[in-house]
Amino acid sequence: MVNPAGRSTRAKAPPGPVSLLLRPVGYWCLAWVWAAIWVVGILLAPGSIAYVYFDDEIILGQVLGDTSFLGIVALVVIVVPILVAVMGPGAMFWVPTMGWPLAVLCFTYAFRGLRPSYAKEPLSYTTQAPRGSSLGPPTIGTVALSLKPVRRSRFTDTIMKWYMAGWDLHMEIFLAALPAGLGWVCFFGWASRDINESLRQGLLVAGCVLVLVSFVLVARALRVLFKRWQPDGIVVASV
Repeated sequence: MVNPAGRSTRAKAPPGPVSLLLRPVGYWCLAWVWAAIWVVGILLAPGSIAYVYFDDEIILGQVLGDTSFLGIVALVVIVVPILVAVMGPGAMFWVPTMGWPLAVLCFTYAFRGLRPSYAKEPLSYTTQAPRGSSLGPPTIGTVALSLKPVRRSRFTDTIMKWYMAGWDLHMEIFLAALPAGLGWVCFFGWASRDINESLRQGLLVAGCVLVLVSFVLVARALRVLFKRWQPDGIVVASV
């Protein structure tokens, strides 16, 4: 049951003694899981470039030389745009931004769980987002967005802005991060050391410029997004 303010009446029930004892430990463990996901996320793009750079078996020039004209066209028209979208908005923005806000929130709840002033209330809750409005695997119904703070503060509001930036699908951020994906493709070419040295250096410079352009564009998109952000209301579950 949901009241007019958007809060679940079930969220008012105080946690039991077992929950009070275990929830700081649970949030602490969950925080490290999300921290590990964040580390993996930020290493995806540079790690893949490092792998190409140090693996002598990846020879881009030879691969392109052995590929037919139609194969090269398919590579440029199909494969490269997919890589740009996956490595730019995906690996360089959404995957890292999914992880660290949840890690910070879980650490916050773990410390709050140790304070007597929070003993009579749940620490986090879950809302439901419309299907297709959030990142993640396809779902039949709505999408659950968990670990939102029951008791808001200026700090949690700031973290929640990043939370929603990382989990909501925003076309502005997607478009702003695309140059970084193209930059990753340039870095991939630079890391393949068998191609012409002048071309390699040009790809390196182009990659740095494209990533910097994306950084500026994403920062602008986030400023606009944060100004529009409002705490959403419907609580359907609590912990």
